[in-house]
Amino acid sequence: MSRNRHLSGLNREQSLAVRTTAGPLLVLAGAGTGKTRVVTCRIAELIAIGVRPEAILALTFTNKAAREMRERVHTVLEGTDVSGMVVSTFHALGLRLLREFGHRLGYSRETTIADSADQSELIADLLREAGIRRDRMHPRAAHFKISMWKNAALTPDQAEDRAEDDLDVSLAHVYQRYEEELFRRRLLDFDDLILKVLLLVEKDAEVLRTLRDRWQYLLVDEYQDTNGTQYRLLRHLAMPRANLCVVGDDDQSIYGWRGADSERILGFAKDFPGAKTVALEQNYRSTTAILDLANLLIAQNQHRHDKKLWSETKDGPPVELYVAEDEKDELDWIASCLLRYKQRSGLKWEDLCVLFRANRQCRPLEQALRGRQIPYRVVGTSSFFDRREVRDLLSYAKLAANPKDDGSFMRIANVPARGLGRGTLEKLMAFAATKRAPLVEMLDEHQADIPAAAREGGRALLDLLKGLRETTARSGIGAAFAELVEKSGYAHHVRQTIEDPLELTARLKVVDEVVDMAKAASGTDLVKWLTELSLESEPDRGKKEQEKPGVTLLTMHAAKGLEYPVVFIVGVEEGTLPHTRSLDDEDDAAATPGKGIEEERRLFYVGLTRARRHLHVSYARERQRFGKAETRVPSRFIEDIGMERFKMVTADSEPPVTEQDGKEWLARIRASFKSGTESSPN
Repeated sequence: MSRNRHLSGLNREQSLAVRTTAGPLLVLAGAGTGKTRVVTCRIAELIAIGVRPEAILALTFTNKAAREMRERVHTVLEGTDVSGMVVSTFHALGLRLLREFGHRLGYSRETTIADSADQSELIADLLREAGIRRDRMHPRAAHFKISMWKNAALTPDQAEDRAEDDLDVSLAHVYQRYEEELFRRRLLDFDDLILKVLLLVEKDAEVLRTLRDRWQYLLVDEYQDTNGTQYRLLRHLAMPRANLCVVGDDDQSIYGWRGADSERILGFAKDFPGAKTVALEQNYRSTTAILDLANLLIAQNQHRHDKKLWSETKDGPPVELYVAEDEKDELDWIASCLLRYKQRSGLKWEDLCVLFRANRQCRPLEQALRGRQIPYRVVGTSSFFDRREVRDLLSYAKLAANPKDDGSFMRIANVPARGLGRGTLEKLMAFAATKRAPLVEMLDEHQADIPAAAREGGRALLDLLKGLRETTARSGIGAAFAELVEKSGYAHHVRQTIEDPLELTARLKVVDEVVDMAKAASGTDLVKWLTELSLESEPDRGKKEQEKPGVTLLTMHAAKGLEYPVVFIVGVEEGTLPHTRSLDDEDDAAATPGKGIEEERRLFYVGLTRARRHLHVSYARERQRFGKAETRVPSRFIEDIGMERFKMVTADSEPPVTEQDGKEWLARIRASFKSGTESSPN
C-alpha cells in the first residue's frame, strides 16, 4: 500500500484535519462534508506515521457507525493488521472496561444489563414502595429524571442536594433504592456502563494510569452528542497528552433532552488549551438550492461556530413549500407526490422519505399511504426487542445467566402459566425480603411452604433454567433456545392467548425469529451474548424495519446521519416545529443558551440537510386536535428562511422532476415502445 494512498481525493480542509495528528483537534464537520472519511483517513495517517493500532481508541454512538468505521479502516489499510485497535460505541467500551475492572467496584462476572423496560418496572415498584402516586410522578418521568442525574454524574446524595422541591427529594431517595436493587440483583442499566467506569477512573489511580498508557490517541465522532459522564470520561483518558481529535457539528446538536450539550463543542478550545480547529464546509450531499435555505435558517442561531455549507452541485430544483388547507389536504398531496415520483422519475420507494417532528404525526401518514397502497417502513419508533415474546424468552436466558435477576423471575415465573400465581409469588417475596435472597433461590428452598398446585410448576421452572444452562454449555445457545421453546410450551401459550389469526401468525413468527437469533450466536457464554444483544438493541433500534422496501417514515431525531434523494418535511407549524415545550423556554432568562428554540432550529436544519436533490416542506392552516378544528400558524423557521425563498406549489402542481429527469423518463418510454413491451417505464 502506498504511504499516501489514504490522502488521495481529500479536499484541502479534510487533508489538514487528517494530517494534524498531535494535540487536541476540533473538526467542525457540517452535514454531508465527509466526516466519516476524515476519521477513517486520520486513523490510517496515525498508523502510517508509526502509531501502533492498539494505541488508538475511536469512539462513536451507534453500532452501525462503529461497524462502518471499522470496515473502512480495514479497506484503507488493506494488508495491515489493525486488530488491536479499538473502534467502539461509548456503551460497548464501558461494558468492556467493566468486564475487565468491574471487580474493583464489587461487580461479578454474572452481572447483566437491565433493558429499559426492566428499569422502568423496577422504578415503578420503588415509587409504590416510597408512597409516590402515579399522578404525582409517572414511572417514565421518574426513570427519565434518574437517567438525567446519572448522565450528569450525580450520585443520589448530590441529586438530593440539588432538589428543587419535596418531590425531587423523594425521587432522590428512590434513586438510592434503585441503585441498591440493581446492585443486589447483579444488574447494570445503560447509564451505568459509562457512569461506573467514570467512578472507577476517578477513584482508582492505577486503572486510570493503565488506560492512559493503553490508549494514547483518541478520536471521537459526533462529539456534540456527548453527555456529562461521557465528556468527563474522555477528559480523564485524554490527559495529559491531549492527543484527542473530536469530530462534530454544533449545528446538529439535537439531543439536549438526553444530556447532550452544544456548549461542549463550542467550549472545546477552552477545555483543551492549544486546540486547533478545522472546519469542513464543502458539502457532497445536497444541491446549492437546499444548502442556501439551510444556511439562512441556521444563521439565526446565536450560539454556534460561524460556518457556511457550499456545494459544487449548482443545478437542482428549488425547494418547494405546500400550504395545505387541513391535514387531509396535506396527506393527499404527499401521497400524490410520492406516487408521481415513483411513476415518473424512476426512483425506488426507498429513495423517498417523509420526516416529522413528533411520533403522533406518524399514524395519519401510515393511514394515508395504506389508502394509496404505497409501501412504507417506520424507522425509530419501535424495536424488535420491545416485543412481548422477545422479552419473555430473553428473560429466561437472563435468569439462567444471573439467578439474582428478580425482575426476570417475576416476568416469566408464570409465563406460560404453571401455577405460580399472585399468592405464591407474594409468599416468595416475603421470604426473599426476610433473607435478602433472590426469588429463584427462595423458590428452590421453600417448595414445602408453597401450595401443592405451585410445587410442580415451580420445580418445572427450576428444571427449565437448569436445562437452559446445561444445554448452552454442551451444545450452544441456539440449541438451548430451541429446547426452551419446546419444553416450556411457549408457542402453545401464544396460541392460547392470541385470538386474531393475523396477529397470532405475527407473534409466532417473532418466537421463530428469537430462536433464529439464538442459533446465529457463536459460543456458549450466555452473559456475553445477552450483553451484546442489549448493546445492539438500544442505540440501533429499527434495524429490521429499515431493511423493508418502501417509503421511509421517521422523526427528524431518528434521521440524523441518513440521506435520501427526496425528502418531505411535514407539519412545519408553531407548536409542532418548534415544539410547544421549547416555546415555554423562550422567555425564560434562566434557560441554558442553545437550548429551546435554538435546538428546535437545529432539528429543522438536520431535516433540511437530509435531502440530496428534492426537498418539500408543508404546513396546514387547520388541524383536528382532540376532535376540534384548530387554526395553525406556519413555523417561525419558515420566516427565518424567507417565504420568497421557496417555490409555492399547489395540489395540482405537476410531478416535481427536473428537466433531465423528464428527458430520462421519455427515453425509457421510447425504449419500451421499440422493444415492443407494454410494461411501465419504471
